[in-house]
Amino acid sequence: MKKVKGMFLLMLMVCLLCGNTMTASAAKYEDSGSGGSPDSGSSSDEPYDQYVSDAWKDQIRGELNRYYSDLKILYKLTDEKIKRMDKIYNSAMTYMKNAGLTMSELTAYEAEIEGYLLEIAKENTSGTEKFLMLSNEVPILDAKYGEQTFVVLSLINLGKTDITDVVVTPTVSNDKTKWPFNIGQAYDAQTIQIIQAADDTTDAFNKRMDVGWYFNVRNDVLTGCYPLPFHVTYYQSGALVETDITTYINIKGSDPKKKLIKDEDDEEKKAANPRIIVTGYRTDPEEVYAGSTFNLTVSVKNTSRQTAVENVLFNMEATVEGKDADATYAAFLPTSGSSSVYKERIAAGETYDMSIEMEAKADLSQKPYVLTVNMKYDTEDQVNLTDVAHVSVPIKQEAKLDTGTAEIMPESIAVGEQSNVMFSIFNTGKTTLFNVKVNYESETVDNGVTYLGNIAPGNTGNVDSMLTGIAPDTGNGVVKAVITYEDEAGNESRYEKDLNLSVYEMTFDEGMMEDIPMEPMEDETAQKKIPLVAIIGIIAAVIAVIAVIVVIVSKKRKAKKQKEDMDLLDGDDVS
Repeated sequence: MKKVKGMFLLMLMVCLLCGNTMTASAAKYEDSGSGGSPDSGSSSDEPYDQYVSDAWKDQIRGELNRYYSDLKILYKLTDEKIKRMDKIYNSAMTYMKNAGLTMSELTAYEAEIEGYLLEIAKENTSGTEKFLMLSNEVPILDAKYGEQTFVVLSLINLGKTDITDVVVTPTVSNDKTKWPFNIGQAYDAQTIQIIQAADDTTDAFNKRMDVGWYFNVRNDVLTGCYPLPFHVTYYQSGALVETDITTYINIKGSDPKKKLIKDEDDEEKKAANPRIIVTGYRTDPEEVYAGSTFNLTVSVKNTSRQTAVENVLFNMEATVEGKDADATYAAFLPTSGSSSVYKERIAAGETYDMSIEMEAKADLSQKPYVLTVNMKYDTEDQVNLTDVAHVSVPIKQEAKLDTGTAEIMPESIAVGEQSNVMFSIFNTGKTTLFNVKVNYESETVDNGVTYLGNIAPGNTGNVDSMLTGIAPDTGNGVVKAVITYEDEAGNESRYEKDLNLSVYEMTFDEGMMEDIPMEPMEDETAQKKIPLVAIIGIIAAVIAVIAVIVVIVSKKRKAKKQKEDMDLLDGDDVS
């Protein structure tokens, strides 16, 4: 009797423990009857002891499906692990669909299967599971040989701690079958300061961070789907972590017959589970400008070769812009008011094009904006399956400029003379004006060039040119100033401004010369001035001449006097 009583008490304790576990697992279904639908809200006195409806089975099977999908994302599973887990998962999904179970039995069974799957996923792990990864690794866009494409990586953090100082670098290869882009261009590393930790996969998608590169597709590229590897380093809890991430891109080559060879076995593996991917998109018009309305067509494909998907709901969410909570807004807004598209069924291997008219906000900057495509669908055996893809829509801003009043000094010049031309150029748009130059188209002045460089939005460039007249004008007196500038892609535009500058030929009229009064010319000799040195020389010469004359006259006087004295002496002797 004691032995029976002991066994009874042991069984009671086990039942209590199991009851607590099952109650916690099924808490989300509380107050719902087993016979109603998951949304009916019906109740019964003993909800966990009644057989559940097919609607409740589908609800719980969907929970198991999401749990298994999260495990695949969180852990780097080997092929052997996936085979084991798929076997357990598929058997469990079939059992839960066909077996007659009460709510308590169904939720307990779901928890048991989740435990098995988690145990396999954690086998032989080092504790450094891959937390940084792409939100979607399937091909997200198409590209064509010889063209430029923009590749966006949407990174999410599935860990419980923040990831900081993220550096993403493209892994370039000379092999055109591994890297379909030109290797002559520089591929700079992109950095992200922080990717916040997430509570679950939904929270991780909301906290995703995007980086992107412009790539030039090779002309000799082969048609096919290319994996694009990127090397990533980051810090987590103070430790440096290195990992590699891979996205994919569909490339169209110049020769459709030359295709990138793919392993058929791998294709079969990818097609085993139904999945919807975005294969490409297009916009009408092709170039989308801020403030304009455009039609966006997104092409999606059911990758499964056997299973169709049903009740497919697409919801498109554009990047949120704005600097604060009161001024945030979506970059693109649907003109119809709804951003959702419904498709009843997409057959296995079928491609579906969905279109929606959207409007780009007028104050968007010139750059690519990411549009997230959220997909939710059912299959015959599974419900509420989800996929997420991203497309990048480049937005352009129309370049706008204005000029100030020109100052021309002087406004009329003769051939060979110069005039100073000064005016300001205002960048009134939201995009930078590159390589701004000013030249002058006229046959009357020389074609000088003034280079201003780049003018950022809201900034001013000042023109200061000296123009030389080379030929007289025909009477209109207009010189055309031509302002040229380039956009980010190198496309050149021009802006013209008319300047009032007349050029004339300098002439002389003989009749006018006769009317000019002529002043009497002074004597040329009188106008000449003798230098002081010359004057001194002349005076010295005159003095010398006078001295010579004085000496000669004095000698003559002495000779004459001497002769008279001799004659007088001779007279005395005679007497």
